Formats: sequence, C-alpha cells, structure tokens
Amino acid sequence: MSYPPRAFRETREDVLLDAVAEIGLASLVVVQGGVPEAVSLPMVATRDGEALVLEGHVALANPLWRLAESGCAALAIFQGPHAYVHPGWYPTKREHGKVVPTWNYVVVQVHGTLSVTRDPDWLAVHLARLTDVKEAGRPEPWSMDDAPADFIAGLLRGIVGLTLHVTRLEGVWKIAQHHPESNRRGVIAGLAVSPDPADRAMAAVMANAERDWSN
Repeated sequence: MSYPPRAFRETREDVLLDAVAEIGLASLVVVQGGVPEAVSLPMVATRDGEALVLEGHVALANPLWRLAESGCAALAIFQGPHAYVHPGWYPTKREHGKVVPTWNYVVVQVHGTLSVTRDPDWLAVHLARLTDVKEAGRPEPWSMDDAPADFIAGLLRGIVGLTLHVTRLEGVWKIAQHHPESNRRGVIAGLAVSPDPADRAMAAVMANAERDWSN
C-alpha cells in the first residue's frame, strides 16, 4: 500500500491486530491467471512460533481453496468503520468555504501466502479458537462441545482450512488528521448524532484518536 499519505498510515502491529480481531470478517483476494477471485470469511490472527498467521476456512465446494494448494499469494482486507463526511460539519466552511465532502475510513490489509489443510484436528482447533473469540463475554457462551460430536465431525469433512502466512501488515486510518482540531471535533459531533450506526462507529474511532493525540 504505497499511496496513502503518511499521516493516514497505521503501522503499529498491536493496533492493526486489535482491528483485525474487532472487524473479524475479511475479504480474501487471490489472483489466478490474471483474474482476481475473492471470498468473504471470518479470520483470526495467531502465532505459528514467531510467525504471524491468519486462519480461516471455506466450504469444500468453494473453488478458491484449490488456488492455494500450491501456495499462492493472497491479500486479506479488513474493512473497519467508515462514513461520509458532510462539509457543513467543518467550522472552516463558515470561515472560507474551501471544503468538500470526503469519506473517512479504517482498513487493514494483510499480505501473505496461502496454504490449505483438511486435517480434522487442525480444523477442530481452528474452529474452537474462532468461536471462543466471538463467544467471549456472552452470558452463555457456545462451545463446540455443545453440539454432538458426530455432527461436528460431519461438518469438519465439509470445510477446508486456510492459513495466510503474513508477509506484510498495513493499515489506513483516514480520520481527518490533516484538518485542524476544530474541524475534527465538528465531524465527531456530526457523526455522533447520526441515526446510522456506521456513522456513530466512526465518531467513536475519531474520538478515541483525539484522546490519544491529546495525551
């Protein structure tokens, strides 16, 4: 990701991995014969020794996993909060009018090489890890032990595990860093009262960043 201005780039691994965990769902893109193919799937970051990997799975009937059998390159895109920014939220609009609409967003891109597995033990550990992450904190968290063992075994035969061996982790937090504080706070205030949950999520991201910048 060479384009985004330096002010928008996020390089802290802990921040990027927190976003991956929070977003959860990835668009996984591979290229075969010059044609891009993509699938949406939940992925979870973990460590294989010192190496960072993303784990996921697809249905056996999904042809994408066959592209990865020989270890193809892939890109996992995690799209975070995003929102349209109304120019009227900027105080500077009233001062000089030199403002235009834009779009604020958070995105993480994870580059690497894919490998596949149909090992039932690997798949069982992967699914337990994935569900434990998302069930954590619920009053009655579901676990794989809640379902009959033969039922789970049947499901495992119908999926293929994917591991993205990470070579590059990048993020863009385009949240009005290049604007004066008054404009940023104006955008936060405008988004925070929107009926759209996505707008309010972006307001929260911006407000958290403001607190970090003020410390």
